[in-house]
Amino acid sequence: MKKTQQFAIILVVVALGYAGWHFKSDLPFIGGEQVAAASKSRERPPQGVIVSEVFRKELPRIITAVGTAKANEAVDITSKVSGIIKTLNFSEGQEITRGTTLVQLDDAEFRANLTESEAERDNRQKLYDRALKLYETRNVPKAQVDLLLSELLASEAKIAADKARINDYVIKAPFPGVLGFREVSVGSLVKPGDVITTLDDMELIKIDFDLPERILAEIRPDQEFEAISVAYPDRVFEGVVGIIATRVDEVTRAVRVRGFVPNEEGLLKPGMFLSIRLQVSIDTDALMASEEAVVTTINGHHVYAIIDNKAVRTPIEIGRRIRGFVEIVNGLDENDRIIIEGLQKVKDGSPVLPTLAASKSETVSTQ
Repeated sequence: MKKTQQFAIILVVVALGYAGWHFKSDLPFIGGEQVAAASKSRERPPQGVIVSEVFRKELPRIITAVGTAKANEAVDITSKVSGIIKTLNFSEGQEITRGTTLVQLDDAEFRANLTESEAERDNRQKLYDRALKLYETRNVPKAQVDLLLSELLASEAKIAADKARINDYVIKAPFPGVLGFREVSVGSLVKPGDVITTLDDMELIKIDFDLPERILAEIRPDQEFEAISVAYPDRVFEGVVGIIATRVDEVTRAVRVRGFVPNEEGLLKPGMFLSIRLQVSIDTDALMASEEAVVTTINGHHVYAIIDNKAVRTPIEIGRRIRGFVEIVNGLDENDRIIIEGLQKVKDGSPVLPTLAASKSETVSTQ
């Protein structure tokens, strides 16, 4: 019996001890007020943060694309006829004018034919002249004179054909430009279609690029654009839109645009890859915010706005990014203050002590 009483006493003591510990904050006789005061004293002070304001700014609407450079005029120099190269009258990389003789093929046989044709023509000319005089005295019939005249004209036509054939053995530049590599040597046999060299007119460069059909109404000839090459990353080449294709691609739903870029220095080469920046319009009232304030997660973008000196997590939709700034499509209003420094130290609802950063609205650049 004594053991049962002792066990009951122990259970009562344990129960009283647990109740005292659990409700200690409500029992002033064991220091509840002091505990509450100590807990309150341990609350974190407002976190100092740097904030900036959302502002409105005139913002150009820029469309980007990729393009390929092409020579204003380009051709593979080939021969119309088969023949042996007699002379090569050019150097690789040479800048030439229109009509410059580049290649002379061996035309000895055709020049001999021309000499023969000219001799035959001279003989027929004499026979015709003699018959014409005799016809005046009625010693030769008109039919004889007409026959000799037709033979003379045939000789003239044969001479013209021989000269044209000889001209085919001379290869000239069809337009001014710069020659490429020489692919043949003197004495080589060339046939129609064999490439002898290349010729490119690069004073003006064509750039072909594709734009989505949704902006078709916003592009027009003579519109200016910028082109940048990876070969010259610090150089911006200025050009103008020249031609807009008459058709939209049925698969990509894109329209081909051809622009022109002056190339007096010869820096751009046909085949180069170029990044295109084309301004299609200007948004006169874009809402902008510092890019430093934007937090990106798998669920989207958000910022911490300052409301009643507390950091409030605010979902946003963003648009264009312009060198350190983003366009706010939805979620914020002009003059709203958002945290740009100290983000890692705050959470939704945290008290903060904001300090306004220097205004950066004038530093927005479209470059």
